[in-house]
Amino acid sequence: MTTKVYLGVGSNLNRDNALRFARAKLAGLFRTFNVSSVWSSHAVRAAEPDYYNAVMGGETDLSLDEMYRAIGEIEEQAGTELMFNNGTNFGVKRRLDIDILVFGDVICTEPCKLPRHDIQDYPFVLAPLCELDSQLVHPLLKIKVADLWQEMEPRLPENMQVKKTELDWNLEVPDWNK
Repeated sequence: MTTKVYLGVGSNLNRDNALRFARAKLAGLFRTFNVSSVWSSHAVRAAEPDYYNAVMGGETDLSLDEMYRAIGEIEEQAGTELMFNNGTNFGVKRRLDIDILVFGDVICTEPCKLPRHDIQDYPFVLAPLCELDSQLVHPLLKIKVADLWQEMEPRLPENMQVKKTELDWNLEVPDWNK
């Protein structure tokens, strides 16, 4: 049995390569696989670099536990590096963050909280999710994500606005799993 799954993927550290890496690794987990545009957003902490975000997903045969473990392995393979930006040393940070947004209609708290609150809380998740599947009904709120975005977008303060960003997906994917 296949399940429709959407993942929020983001990075503000080596972000072009991190998203390329995620796309290459995640594609193998799905029967059908789609990737939204890349959206840039400001970091919550002003000194941090901006984030690149995308939603990736499609139909999978994996169970929720299998998907959760596979995502953790991909994040681990992407590794860490020192984040130094605008004169601030943020220490060693993960290059990549991947969250399961929805796993079919599952509502649960283990192995992760589903559906993920990011959908209704963050424009950098909702905008690319709408791009991939505007008719998706939020499993808990029972509202189409397009309707959530229609409510959210005009009310966004400037520091929370998101914009599409070009990313060349054809460049070589880094080999971070050595």
